[in-house]
Amino acid sequence: MKLSILDYVPIFEGRNAHDAFNHSITLAQTAEQLGYTRYWVAEHHNVISVASSAPEIVMMMLLEQTQTIKIGSGGVMLPHYSAYKVAEQFRIMEARHPNRVDMGLGRSPSFKQVNEALNEFKSTKPNLDNQIEDLLHYFSNKYEAPHRFMSIIATPEIDTSPQMFILGLSERSAELAAQKGLPFVIAFMGQSQTKINSLIEYYRQRYKQLNDISKSNEPYVIMSTFVVTANTLNKVDDLLDALHLWLLRINYLNQPKSYPSINTAQKRKYSTRERNKIEQNKSRVISGLPKDIHLKLTYLLNTYQVDEIMIMPHVYGEQARLELIQLVANNSL
Repeated sequence: MKLSILDYVPIFEGRNAHDAFNHSITLAQTAEQLGYTRYWVAEHHNVISVASSAPEIVMMMLLEQTQTIKIGSGGVMLPHYSAYKVAEQFRIMEARHPNRVDMGLGRSPSFKQVNEALNEFKSTKPNLDNQIEDLLHYFSNKYEAPHRFMSIIATPEIDTSPQMFILGLSERSAELAAQKGLPFVIAFMGQSQTKINSLIEYYRQRYKQLNDISKSNEPYVIMSTFVVTANTLNKVDDLLDALHLWLLRINYLNQPKSYPSINTAQKRKYSTRERNKIEQNKSRVISGLPKDIHLKLTYLLNTYQVDEIMIMPHVYGEQARLELIQLVANNSL
């Protein structure tokens, strides 16, 4: 089984961003030793309990502290930015760490105020399709090809290029990935089996229709999912209590200042509406003892015919996160 990690870089109760970054370095180094394929960091704005607001900066930090594991963004929300600036950021990382940089790209909107702040001086609405085409141009080194910015090049010059990925949950995103001949990353969010299978099959069919297929150029699908595991079911339940409180509160206008401790979560009194939301969120999380996790990940792999699973070890506590990725690796790698 091919396994990778997506890290939100959580700031735990009683900790700060400095602690979160140091722990993510340790987690990435451990993932490398355990044999995980890649280690990505998310992009979140106005979410005080996570530190990954600028994934490209976190990526360089992790690249400098690891040796072989691929480091990537999961992902850069491209409509917020200039494709030219993103290209130069990733070219710098690729120059420093050739063949280790992944560029995951998405269109996910943020809070209205965040969108306004990040797009304050833009006169037109960004077009993700055009931006992806821009990035492909900036990394092609074939500047004679027609392009609206033919007079400029992205620097520094590099001999290799980052691998690009499209993140999404819609047919629109799947179509974009297929059109550009890029891998597709889909999050397991409790969708129906029929919906997920339909989306993945659509991507694979369109990819084959639009691209010359060879062993080195085939459709590729990664599925990401929250995973919670520990050595005992009591510990699993404790970690789930904290995770579900975090999932519940990140959409509140009054953002939590940290990822809640297990103690805080278990003292929390929930309204009926909140309990209903927690029940809904349970379908987003794969949990259980390590052997159960292996069976459930194998089920995802076989049921949806994905090429790779990307786990999100978004649980409370540094030691719990380290143990989680070790237990998954011991049973599934």
